[in-house]
Amino acid sequence: MPSGCQIRQMTTLLTDVGYALRLFVKKPAFALTAIFTLALGIGAASAIFSVVNAVLLRPLPYAEPDRLVHIASDMRNRNVEDFPWPPADFHDLRTTASAFSGVAALVTGRQVFISPGQTEAEQVNTGAATPNLFRVLGARIVTGSDFTEADGTPPPPQQQAADGQPGAGARQLGPGNAPPPPARTILSHQFFERRFGGDPAIVGTVVRLGDQPFEVIGVLDPGFELLYPPGINVEAVPDLWTPLAVDFASGSRINVFLRVIGRLKEGVTIEAAQRETDALAADLRARFPIKNTAGLHFRVERMHDDLVREVRPVIVALMGAVTFVLLIACANVANLLLVRAASRERELAVRAALGSTRWRIVRQLLTESLLLSGLAIGLGLLFAWGGIRLLLSLGPENLPRLARVSVDPIVVTFAALAGLVSVVLFGLIPAIRASRPDVMDLLRRSGRTGGLASGNWLRSTVVTAEVALSFV
Repeated sequence: MPSGCQIRQMTTLLTDVGYALRLFVKKPAFALTAIFTLALGIGAASAIFSVVNAVLLRPLPYAEPDRLVHIASDMRNRNVEDFPWPPADFHDLRTTASAFSGVAALVTGRQVFISPGQTEAEQVNTGAATPNLFRVLGARIVTGSDFTEADGTPPPPQQQAADGQPGAGARQLGPGNAPPPPARTILSHQFFERRFGGDPAIVGTVVRLGDQPFEVIGVLDPGFELLYPPGINVEAVPDLWTPLAVDFASGSRINVFLRVIGRLKEGVTIEAAQRETDALAADLRARFPIKNTAGLHFRVERMHDDLVREVRPVIVALMGAVTFVLLIACANVANLLLVRAASRERELAVRAALGSTRWRIVRQLLTESLLLSGLAIGLGLLFAWGGIRLLLSLGPENLPRLARVSVDPIVVTFAALAGLVSVVLFGLIPAIRASRPDVMDLLRRSGRTGGLASGNWLRSTVVTAEVALSFV
């Protein structure tokens, strides 16, 4: 139960808030100008922070994401980065590298899909990967089961495609040359919901990709996506996944189509993994002149760092810019409060003469600033929401994880903290300045300007700070 002191403090706070609201209604031009100015700064800062949060700060949606790396193939003599891997090079990596608890290869594309019992075809995005991909990433299968290593068994030579790549998931003929059993496929959750209405009975049925049958064995977690830099030609959310049935050991050294992901062993540093892949690249350059001529090198980079490498400087620069915008807004509002305090100096002097302490006057003025800030935070979040909608409509292709940008609780917290910091920046100095009027002098002069009005140096300092921030 609240004590008498707490009740008095609450009553005083409500009185201060009510008084501040009456002042705002009495002079709405000042209140609206201050709120709108501060809301623009908070809105801009919150909108860009939502991008910072989604792209730079939010961890990747995988298990222990700090241990996940992209292993890129670079041709330094040809100034080519992120070149796809050939199957045989991936085989050498998988069999020799000890720094990784697992490495997986994948490729994405498009195929014709036909639902069970239907003839209507649809072009869908597909992914083919080594059967361990989802285990390497730590992705969850929410319905059904994951691939097994047996799903990656390569087809016999007679079932190879004309270009030398085996059909994904092809199988050897059964006993007595019976038709081979269907390969297996895992659906994305989005495709599961869109095409099959989220009906779990689809697991165990047979669908067709191209001219091959596939048995649906599972459905991925709704949040699963492949996160590669936008310039890499990898589909973020393939509709269906099939096992990559390739004979890596005897595969091509020049037919490149794979992307490679690795998970570092517990306690292994990225530098140690880089040394291992450097040794492998040196061995390949020594054995194959074409790789030596191209300057083959492997680059191990954390998935998150690789994802944001190109956009981080721009996002950080934008965040710095809108921070200055917020500071300029605070300086504008501080100047407004200084001018307003000058017009209220007689009122404050009368309150001091009637017994109000300096702290009581400061608290009243800070309550007014807090109320301004609270209203500006609400309006600023609306501005931020509008800015994010505009950003999403523009859809910049080089910005990863764009769909994750939103006004979430973290962004709301940031806006609230920005508002509180703003109160300190624009409200504290005017409040302290206004809380110490020369009571007798002001009352003798009966409202003639002086005291606060003579403190032009403080307002000049604020204006100077505004100009400096604007220049930066």
